[in-house]
Order: sequence, then C-alpha cells, then structure tokens
Amino acid sequence: MLRPLFVLICSVSVNVAAQPEVTSPKDSAAYSLCLSESVIKADDQLSVAEIKSLCAAARPKNALDERIQIEQRTQDKEFVITPYRQNYLLLATYNDKPNQTPWETQGSFAEYAKPFKHEEVKMQLSFKVPLNKHDIFFENDNIYFGFTMKSFWQVYNKKISAPFRETNYRPEVFYQAPLETEFMEGGFFLRAGFEHESNGRSQWLSRSWNRIYAGLGYQRDNWALYMQPWYRLPESDKVYTDDDPATPPPAKGDDNPDISDYMGYYEFYAVYDHPDFQLSHMLRHNFSTGKGAVELGVSFPLYHRIKGYVQFFNGYGESMIDYDHLVQRIGIGVLLTDFL
Repeated sequence: MLRPLFVLICSVSVNVAAQPEVTSPKDSAAYSLCLSESVIKADDQLSVAEIKSLCAAARPKNALDERIQIEQRTQDKEFVITPYRQNYLLLATYNDKPNQTPWETQGSFAEYAKPFKHEEVKMQLSFKVPLNKHDIFFENDNIYFGFTMKSFWQVYNKKISAPFRETNYRPEVFYQAPLETEFMEGGFFLRAGFEHESNGRSQWLSRSWNRIYAGLGYQRDNWALYMQPWYRLPESDKVYTDDDPATPPPAKGDDNPDISDYMGYYEFYAVYDHPDFQLSHMLRHNFSTGKGAVELGVSFPLYHRIKGYVQFFNGYGESMIDYDHLVQRIGIGVLLTDFL
C-alpha cells in the first residue's frame, strides 16, 4: 500500500531537482556569527565598517566551508553539543509488516502472537565531539568521537506496556578533513574511521557488527553528495555451550554472519537544500544479492529551528534486529538538525 507513495515522492524529487537553484538563506550564517563574536571580542578602536570588512574577508568559499567554520566556532562552548547525523522524532510511523519472528519464540513477548503493532514512534539522536584542538595533517581537519542512537518505540501498544521494541547504538571514531581543490568549484571532504553498531541485547536477540570505512563527500551551492564504502571486520562463528535450543545458553561469536548480504557494502547520500524545504536520499546495495535499502526524506520549516519531517524507508537494515527483514515504513514528525 506504500509503493504508490514511494513513486510519488520520487517523482516530486525529480521535478524539484530540475528547477533552477535558489540561494539558501543560510548562506550568511557564518558571516552573522563572525559579526556577533567580533563585536564582543574586537578592539574598541575598530569601527563597525572595519569589523564587517574583516568578516567579509573570512566569508566561507562554499556551504561546506561555512559549516566547518560554524562548527569550529561553537564546538568548544560549554553548553553546545555538535550534531553529527540527523536528529529527529517521528511521532507517527506506519510499518506495513512488523518483524514479529524474533519475539514469537524468544524474549519477554513469547506468549503473544504478533505482539507488535504497525504504528510506532521512531527517533534518532546523534552528536560528535572533537578529540584534537589543532590541525593534524591539513587545515581544519579533526578526529571525532561520534555517537548515534536510533530507537523504535511501541508507544501506542498498551497491550504489552508500550515498550521500546529496538534501540541501536552506534559509537565511532573517525578522521575528517576538507580537501583544498578547485575541481568542480565545490568543496570536497574526506572521512575515515571505525564504528561499532549493536542493539545492546544478549543471546537470541543480539545483533552487532564492526566496520572500518572511508568516505568522500562533495558539496556545492545547495547540493551535497557523500559516498561511504566499508569493510566489515570478520568475527568467529557463534559457539553455544548448551545443546538445548529452548534455553538461551551463553554464547560467543558472530550474531549475524550474513548481514552484508542485506546491508551491502556502501551507503550513498544525496541532499538538495531549498529555502523552503530539504530533500535527502540514502541508498545501500549489495550487487551480488540485489538487496539493500532506500530512504527518502523531506524536511520543511515549522518554528524557529524546528522543522517538520517526512521520512520513507524501504528495504533491509532499518534496525539491527530487522537487518534481514524487509521493511516499508512512512513516518512524520519533527527534526532538529538536518544534513545541511
């Protein structure tokens, strides 16, 4: 029932992308921040015109350079948390086929047939913290600790006391550097790191993996592209110490050896920023199995920095427990930080 909506969103994305680019009102954000800080810190003998001239000279070359300048001006402030990925709360989502299998035979809800509802809340919190204060190899490069938490909350499911069905934890350490080049008149950046992702559960419900990755991003005007291939670090086979499958025994080893068949070996992002909305697209794919996922998002201003957000997901790996389960979900809610 969601496929017509998927086609509609895709057609809207194509039509919008064909329109002429419009300058974003956020183009002056770094300049405005420079003015406000300079007024406080500048020598009393400097005139307003001189302060404006200094800030204009330091004005960012492109949207990527602007974001780096803003983050570096604010990330060391005591009460500021620098966002990493999107931060959102989808207050109403509909999953056309919830994954019931892991809980029908194991866990707290084994006594229920199909315990989970189609409707649930989905939320994501993501931030990063710089681990160095000075340039390492290039100007404005950094090593970061990043953390992303994504949760699926059965808040409308009173029958089983509205539990959190699944929460995924994604800590990582990565290096990021802008690349100085005039190629294609935009801004390039390099990102490489290590990440662990798991659902924090044990025994039969445990899902996790470790990856190393290297990504290349490009940003020009209101467009951004990012390609991130990865390599999954191999783990030993799962070993159980009890022959009785009805009793979850202590076990060590790989929780999901076939996860790459469903999650693929890369993620590709494309983002278009318009003054009135922002369109985002995420793609994962495994060329051998033909499996993967696509996620489409549309955000739009609501009030001050709060945006409305509509998200559509189709494919595998929306959560760790669903890595091998086909999910088709549509959701609407609010967003605090976007891609651009």
